[in-house]
Amino acid sequence: MDSWWLYRGTGIPLDPAERDRRWPAPPPWRIYCGGPDEPPAPPRDETATRVLGATGTPWVPDPDEVAGVNTALQLRRPLLVGGEPGTGKSALAHRIARELGLGPVLRWPLTGASTLAEALYGPAGPGTVRLGPLGTALLPRRLPRVVLVDDLDRGGFDLPDELLAVLHDGEFTIPGLLGSDSALVHTWEPGGTATVRGGLVRCHEPPLVVVTTGGERDLPPAFVRHCVRLELSPMTRERLAELARARFPDVPAEVLDALLDRAEREPAGAGPFLDALHLVNTGALDAIREGEGGGSAALDTLWRRAALEGP
Repeated sequence: MDSWWLYRGTGIPLDPAERDRRWPAPPPWRIYCGGPDEPPAPPRDETATRVLGATGTPWVPDPDEVAGVNTALQLRRPLLVGGEPGTGKSALAHRIARELGLGPVLRWPLTGASTLAEALYGPAGPGTVRLGPLGTALLPRRLPRVVLVDDLDRGGFDLPDELLAVLHDGEFTIPGLLGSDSALVHTWEPGGTATVRGGLVRCHEPPLVVVTTGGERDLPPAFVRHCVRLELSPMTRERLAELARARFPDVPAEVLDALLDRAEREPAGAGPFLDALHLVNTGALDAIREGEGGGSAALDTLWRRAALEGP
């Protein structure tokens, strides 16, 4: 790997001292003057444990992924991640945050009704404001946060350009707080607060933004040009075996091989494979070990569901 690469793609947290020593400076045109710094991100990340498994289980790096993440980090540009369902697009954001020690991922899931305003801020009760996931990420911090913009292609047509404008400016205003010396607002994390001065939220440098797309529609060319693009390949047998070792290390080898064989014959991503491993782990698919028909019927159901949910 290139010596300037900070992200290694293993999912193993870097030593904080090494991370800080090697942290890349942003391009001059992506340095903003926000401040003073908010406290560091919360250290605990139950969501990453749920998505990735326990810390300490290494992930074999993918060269294209590592190159894409490090390029986006160096340039402070959004990372636009495509790929078939089940290839780990959303999980990549959690792996980046865990490895670089950037705190829990701030996730913004998109629907056809989503607006940029909801990602920035909204009411949290009478006279109070709560920052959304993107708004929280734009607070000034010594180290940036990771924002997951999930399924941007499901959002409105203008959303990509609106998102790009906010990231370009590195700031946004909260009209109800304009003119105030300072105001305490809630952040996206439960129980979190931050101080907003003069109604303006401005970062030091852009957050690390991971944008996923399922290919439901093309994104605007101007937005795509601004991003670092990464296309994740379908899950290979080796990758699925890594997932199994991370999540279900005690599954018997012969059962794992049988499930890997099924996944190779009928590629469906990580979803049905992990579901099947869970059923084995709980004893619900003991029939697989004994060659009985019930286990095969259950697997058929999982794989049919994946086919219906497919691209």
